[in-house]
Amino acid sequence: MKKKQINLLLVDDEDALLDSIRRRLQIRDFNVIAVNRGDKALEAARVQPLDVAILDLKMPGMSGKDVLIALKKDYPWLEVIILTGHGSFDPENEKEFGKAYTYLSKPCELDTLFRTLVDAYKKTVMNRHGMTPEQMASELSPVDAASSRDVLKRLMELDGDESLNKR
Repeated sequence: MKKKQINLLLVDDEDALLDSIRRRLQIRDFNVIAVNRGDKALEAARVQPLDVAILDLKMPGMSGKDVLIALKKDYPWLEVIILTGHGSFDPENEKEFGKAYTYLSKPCELDTLFRTLVDAYKKTVMNRHGMTPEQMASELSPVDAASSRDVLKRLMELDGDESLNKR
């Protein structure tokens, strides 16, 4: 059974950016849960099952780093992308950022963000269903890998397939 939409948690304290990214991703099969604070992100995660998250690094109150640590503790299969406007950020110096899928600098091209989200969601599906990279490659082999939208649709089908949970 095909999954209807991907639940994406988007956290950024810049409301204009939050709204812009939310609108652009909603038309690309994402159900975007957009919040502007870290504590709201954790509340949203408790209420809505998540597939992937994008966190701003620097926010008032709870930082993106704090939210990442909390999300990975409660949802270890969840892949998290760190979005930062701070050029001095170096994930190699931050042990906790090893838990992040990747990081992107603001401003980020929408195509880059979309491809990264598809890749992070692929990793979430693998984590959730206990799939190896070889199993995932086999499942995606009939799909045109150059088309992120086609890969995303196939991943949604896989994630909605209850038989994968029996692996």
